[in-house]
This record gives sequence, structure tokens and C-alpha cells, in this order.
Amino acid sequence: MASFDRKVERNQVRLSKKGKNPLDKKGGGRTGSGSTMGGRGDGDIFKGRKIILPLLLVLLAGLYSGVALAGGGAEVSTTMFWITIALYVILAIALFLNKPFLRINKNYLYTAKFNRDRMLEAAQISKIVVHQNKIVIKPKAKGQDWVFHRRRNLFDTPAMAERLEAFAKTHKVNFEQA
Repeated sequence: MASFDRKVERNQVRLSKKGKNPLDKKGGGRTGSGSTMGGRGDGDIFKGRKIILPLLLVLLAGLYSGVALAGGGAEVSTTMFWITIALYVILAIALFLNKPFLRINKNYLYTAKFNRDRMLEAAQISKIVVHQNKIVIKPKAKGQDWVFHRRRNLFDTPAMAERLEAFAKTHKVNFEQA
């Protein structure tokens, strides 16, 4: 196990010397709060709101309790039944309060996908496509496109498009308006 720790430490030192690690506060000249992941830090932050899945979960909890109460069975009186309904509502509230975001930093784009913070460097972006109600950021490497919807997640896509256009011009990234 000690050899693995040495390999990890050696790779961290090598990457920080090259300046490849944007999370490293020591190397590469990247200091300050701009190197932090997440929705906080330097750059323009565009936040949305998840509404579809929380609404679906609340409706499912209501349907579940309505059918059970209308049936009048013995299952209604169990504690586990009411705990299940309460957990559906709590999950809906948690998803509603967790805002999706796009943070446009000087050289990077940050977002949260599948409950993990993701980062794209300007050189890793193939193109940015702006539609009327959505923005698609396509990475050069294999992977999922970053899609930000106006209707689904209530993003301010016109303001995002303006800022992404300036980002694309600065870093010579293909920018398309569809």
C-alpha cells in the first residue's frame, strides 16, 4: 500500500510542476478562489432550478397516499407507509434546492453532472452550439455533451449565450447559433 501512496504523491508533484492541475494552489500560477470547484468561485455563475423531477416525486407521493387512503387497507396504518411518503417528499425538496449551474471562469467551464463537479478547459471544448432554448457544449474527448435547457432547468440562456460567445472568441472555440 505504501508504494501506491508514493506513486500518487509523485504524480501530484509532477502535475503541479507542469501546471496541469487546476485544483493545485501551489503550481502553475493558479491561485485564489478561481481554482475551487463548484458553484462558488471566480467567474460568471448562471444558476437554474430543477423542477421536473421534484414535481414528479411530489405527485408520485400524493398518488401513492391517495390510492392507499381510498383503498382503506391495513397497509395505510403502518409506519413504513408514511415514512416512504415522507422520504419521497424530502427527496423532492432536496432535488429542488440543489441548483444546477454553469460557471464560466477565465479559462475553464464548471458544472455539476450526476452529482459530481465537472470541469472543461477551453482547449478541451470542440464547439458551443446555442439554440433558442438550450445551449450545448461539446467536448473534444469522448463523453457527454453539456446541455443547459431554458424550459427544463430554468437557465437564463440568452445571458449564458452572450457570455459563452465572449469565452469562445477569447479562446478560439467554434461557436454556432442554430
